[in-house]
Amino acid sequence: MSLLDPVRAVLIKEELVAPAEPLWVAVSGGVDSMVLLHVLRALGHPCHVAHVDHGLRGAESDSDLTFVEAFCKTHSIPCVTHRVDVEERALRTGESTQMAARELRLSWLKELAAGGPQIVALAHHADDAVETFFMGLIQGMGALGWGSIPLRSGPFIRPFLGIRREQILAYAAEQDVPWREDASNAETAYLRNRIRHELLPMVEAWRPGTQRNLARNMGLAREVDALVRTSLADRLGHLQPNAEGRLRIPFTCILGPSPKLALHYVLRDRGFHPDQFEGMLRAMAERHIGATFHGISSAVLVDREELVVYTIAKNAPSWILTSTDAMPADVPMEFALVQPSEVQLQAGQNVAWFDADHLTFPLELRPWQAGDRFRPVGLSGSKLVSDLLIDAKVPRDRKERAYVLVQEGRIRWLCGYRLAEEGLAGPSTQRVWRCQWSGF
Repeated sequence: MSLLDPVRAVLIKEELVAPAEPLWVAVSGGVDSMVLLHVLRALGHPCHVAHVDHGLRGAESDSDLTFVEAFCKTHSIPCVTHRVDVEERALRTGESTQMAARELRLSWLKELAAGGPQIVALAHHADDAVETFFMGLIQGMGALGWGSIPLRSGPFIRPFLGIRREQILAYAAEQDVPWREDASNAETAYLRNRIRHELLPMVEAWRPGTQRNLARNMGLAREVDALVRTSLADRLGHLQPNAEGRLRIPFTCILGPSPKLALHYVLRDRGFHPDQFEGMLRAMAERHIGATFHGISSAVLVDREELVVYTIAKNAPSWILTSTDAMPADVPMEFALVQPSEVQLQAGQNVAWFDADHLTFPLELRPWQAGDRFRPVGLSGSKLVSDLLIDAKVPRDRKERAYVLVQEGRIRWLCGYRLAEEGLAGPSTQRVWRCQWSGF
């Protein structure tokens, strides 16, 4: 059974690679990648082989590497191999062994592509796409990903996505393509293998031809997925974070057709669980202003007519300022000693003018804390910083980034919002500190 015509057709139709264009082929030594290498060479593509040794199967991994190197040497195919430490990454990141191996493998292949040739062919086939689809259904795939494995992503192309594994095995037998069996493919400890060896044979027994139908449906699902991505990009792609890194999303962009799909799109890769989207939609509909939802790295605040997405501040820095001559490079405040005649009270809230004889170093610049209070200009008594921020109608996402300038334990400035009454430049001031707050 020849695979040349269907593979040539998909390469041309999808414009995956130009005729006779050189490319990398990721080769494990298994039947899928060995057949892919054979087919691409038969179609006239100069191939460079890339083999990753994951080091997970001891002597078997070593034998795979030796096999691939020997085959490439015999057929004068350029070959590069690379060893990765999967166990170290899995321990460090908490990823599964398979996920850690995948991330390390793809990272190295991207590096190879950056140096040329710029395309890497992977041997995923139609059965892989069906298995990945079921894994997504079981584990959760979100709004995007219904197309399972894409034909192209970054430098990677997958010419076999329309090819069944039985076709690959038949081609290997007809063309006498050598290959090695990975014994771990038979283990049922992994979800993918259980789907392959247990679930799919069971549904095939229920209705013969199901796996063929599923493979065909994956092609349709990829088209639906592309259509959804295009629609969401047209609807929401114009939204960009502002200068402070906050993404403001009007309710009108979410509420309406497919609100959950919209939330999946704008909050992708921010660490939110899909179960949180119901709460967000309810808070928007009922105008629960101030409701906040936390992801892994970001939070969503429900404001009056929009969602505000912002990065969660972790371990916000503090600084001890000993003098203007030893100012830390990253401190978001500048000090300048000026004459009283240079004071401009209309310079804005981010500029403060202090009497240099009353504001003396060392100073501390730190995030405000619960219980902080001071006496602001214009008030007869002290007030909590938290109340001052509420009075100023500071959005909750910005409250977490509010800082105070402290001298000997006393707050002199709630930076950018309110000044303490004592220590400000006045008629009798001889020298003035001009303090410019740049914030975050």
